[in-house]
Amino acid sequence: MMIYLAFVVLFVAFLFYNIDIFGFVSCLFTSYLKWNGHSPLLLEQSETSILSNVKMPYERFPVSIGDCVGAEDKIWTLSMNTESKNVPLVMIHGFAAGIAFWLMNLEELSADRPLYAIDLLGFGRSSRPTFSTDAETIEEQFVDSIDKWRELMKIESMILLGHSFGGFLATSYAMKYSNRVEHLIAADPWGYTGARDLSGDPLWRRSLIKVFQNMAPLAIIRAAGPYGEWLVKKARKDILRKYEKAVEDQNIIAQYIYQCNSGNPSGEEGFRNLLHGGPWAKHPIGDRVLIGMQDDIPITFLYGEKSWMDNKYGEIIKAARPNSYTQIEIVPYAGHHVYSDNALDFNQFVNEACKVLKSKTV
Repeated sequence: MMIYLAFVVLFVAFLFYNIDIFGFVSCLFTSYLKWNGHSPLLLEQSETSILSNVKMPYERFPVSIGDCVGAEDKIWTLSMNTESKNVPLVMIHGFAAGIAFWLMNLEELSADRPLYAIDLLGFGRSSRPTFSTDAETIEEQFVDSIDKWRELMKIESMILLGHSFGGFLATSYAMKYSNRVEHLIAADPWGYTGARDLSGDPLWRRSLIKVFQNMAPLAIIRAAGPYGEWLVKKARKDILRKYEKAVEDQNIIAQYIYQCNSGNPSGEEGFRNLLHGGPWAKHPIGDRVLIGMQDDIPITFLYGEKSWMDNKYGEIIKAARPNSYTQIEIVPYAGHHVYSDNALDFNQFVNEACKVLKSKTV
């Protein structure tokens, strides 16, 4: 009886008091019971193993950006073809990801220009500083850290590609630092729309959304401790399958996903504080683009044909910019992970977009 009562108390805490029970349990087990399988060495090894399938030369290194969000922040960076004089392409991953997720894109997208891929602060092998709890400040912290990285890398202007959460940040960056962006490529971007009205939904659905709004998205992986990697294999077989032709050992993909997300979840916490009413943005960026994006910045939207992401703002923005370059491409046979679901067409669309620059057409 006492066990059932404890579960009821936990559920009420979830539902009404914004207490992240999974996060609490994860923190308790990690800090006091040493129940955690996170290893910076395994993260490095799994990333190296995945990227060993890239046949063109590349370099990886940390870029120290100073006291940007935390103290002595570092952004983990991959670079390719830096000898090229063409405008570089900078790639920003989505939520819970890292640079190795671009495995099937790096060679083709770096063939004609410099390419840089970064781990956002709070993710992958970058520093894990504590972000603000205010949504507008968090967005600014992410965007300013990207610009600080750009400044230290001595990149004057760039083609900026972001996927999902990275698409949200790339869009925000292009509005704030428009003089640095030659073309914005938003791949199945998150955060363009706000929360939808749930009043007509069943109570169970509204309660479930409320529960998940009050927990760190990946806390369950950390709460699983050393079984977290096994959980990734079971729960995200779809992601593992995306890389089966590129990576021989699928266990390495699961290990990389787990190691990226089993450590200090500072980026995850920052992202959670950007949410409102479930998986939607507290300060959606779609309407802001309509009034805040410079007309001379070319924009390409890449949406997965089978994605769950709402793509209506691509059409809205295109209609609102009749004299500006705004292209919408649907990646066939692709879901939300357009870059890996159909890498062949994704790479072709990106390379075509890279030919259209704010300064000139090449």
